Amino acid sequence: MTKVLLQGQHINKVYDDGSGQVQVLNDVDFTIDAAEMVAIVGASGSGKSTLMHILAGLDRPTSGAVLFDGQDVTRWSASQLAKWRNQNVGFVYQFHHLLPEFNALENVAMPLLIQGRPTAEAKQRATELLERVGLAHRLEHRPAQLSGGERQRVAVARAFANRPKLVIADEPTGNLDGETAEAVYQLMLELNREQGTAFIIVTHDEHLAAQLQRTERLSRGHLVTDIHEDAPC
Repeated sequence: MTKVLLQGQHINKVYDDGSGQVQVLNDVDFTIDAAEMVAIVGASGSGKSTLMHILAGLDRPTSGAVLFDGQDVTRWSASQLAKWRNQNVGFVYQFHHLLPEFNALENVAMPLLIQGRPTAEAKQRATELLERVGLAHRLEHRPAQLSGGERQRVAVARAFANRPKLVIADEPTGNLDGETAEAVYQLMLELNREQGTAFIIVTHDEHLAAQLQRTERLSRGHLVTDIHEDAPC
C-alpha cells in the first residue's frame, strides 16, 4: 500500500503588496507519496516557489496545514522546523548555493556535520555520494573550480547527505544547458529509483517535467493535476 509522505491541506497565502492584499495560493491541496516524483510547473510569478517554501516549512501559510508523516509541521517552532528539515528534507536550487570557501567534499558533508555526526563519518558519506554522482576526481575542488553541471551534481549529492525522505528542487536545471540539464535530471531519476526518495521538482521545463510520474500545474493560485502514465520513472 502506498504511503502518503507529505500533504498540503487547503493552503492559502496572502501578501500585502502595499496597495492591497494579493492572494498567491488559493485553497491548494497537494499530496506526495513516499518515493513519488512530482513536478510543479507554472508561469513566472504563479506562486511555485511560495508553495515550495510552505511545503518545506520555510514559510508559513496564511491558513491551511502541511502534514509530514501525519504531523502538522505548520504548528512547529522555527527550531523544530530546522531540525525536521535537516533530518528529512534535502534541497537543490537553480543556483547551487555551495559554500565557496569549502571544497566539494566539505560542502556535501556539511549537513551531517551540522547534525553533529563525527567528521570521519560525514566525510565517508560525502565521498560515497560524490563517487555516485561521478565526481570522485573532484573531491578537493572548490565550487569556482567546477563547471556548472559539476556544481549542480555536488548540490544533488549534498541534498542526499542525510538520507532524506524528500528532496525539494527549485528550478534545478534552470541555469544549465540542455545536455547538462538532462544529465542532472537523469541522475535524480536514478537516485529516486535506488534510494526511494520522494522528489518535488519546480521547473519551467515541460519536457523534463513529463519524465516524472505527475505534474501539478499552478495557475491563478490553483493546482491542476496531469498524470504521466508513460513516464519512465
